[in-house]
Amino acid sequence: MTFDKARMAEYYEDLLAKHGDHYLSLDWKSPESQGIRYRIFEDLIFMMGEREGFSVLDVGCGFGDFFGHLKKGGFKFDYTGYDISYKIVDRAARKYPEANFEVRDILNDPDPQKFDFVFCCGALNINFEDAPSHLEYARSMLLRMFELCKIGAGVSLLSSQAMYFVKEDEFNRSQYFYFKPEDIIGFAKGLTSRYILRHDYHAGDFTVYLIK
Repeated sequence: MTFDKARMAEYYEDLLAKHGDHYLSLDWKSPESQGIRYRIFEDLIFMMGEREGFSVLDVGCGFGDFFGHLKKGGFKFDYTGYDISYKIVDRAARKYPEANFEVRDILNDPDPQKFDFVFCCGALNINFEDAPSHLEYARSMLLRMFELCKIGAGVSLLSSQAMYFVKEDEFNRSQYFYFKPEDIIGFAKGLTSRYILRHDYHAGDFTVYLIK
């Protein structure tokens, strides 16, 4: 499995240098689409009956805006955000000083901590490798997130079903990786018998819940 962390960090840091503290620096199309995905994560928390006293790990946290979203929603929780870019983490820590942010790669963490919920919002959608390598990397990340959660994990991914007008051999030729929901669900079945696919909130995106 190959994953070029340095290239990935450089990609986002270039956007940060260009746009500053802005949704474009995280390669979002709009703050509204970002908020939609956060609400789908929020649904998992509600589904599991949690409102306060739970812990959250935000993998690929960016500027920590998921923390801001949950705080605005009135949740009482402990939040930790991981990212592989020092510059992004520094900006997040200055934006939300009451939250905890760290530069960490969960696949190579020698001292992993477990959290009630583990979320990853769009961080697996950028790809600089061939399609099989990136899919293997994404599966490794899903496995690790499920290992690190005590209650459940939620991962949002770009959907190949939004690309119905693109030929099969044209998938994944840009830096954006469009996942096939059936591939992710097939993998999820090997992790847990408790999983949910959400493909009802955005034409170009889906979320998978993995529940302990």
